[in-house]
Amino acid sequence: MLEGPEPEGVAIAEFPSVEEARRWYESPAYQAAAQHRFKGAIYRGLIVEGV
Repeated sequence: MLEGPEPEGVAIAEFPSVEEARRWYESPAYQAAAQHRFKGAIYRGLIVEGV
């Protein structure tokens, strides 16, 4: 880590575009599953554009 608190883990998902990533994140199926994660810990989510 260069800065900030060290994360316990990192997951990376690749999408064809930022729009596709947002559609997945905002989908009812993902949002329903995410509610279980939110009960167990604090999470950070971000979309990074690039190669």
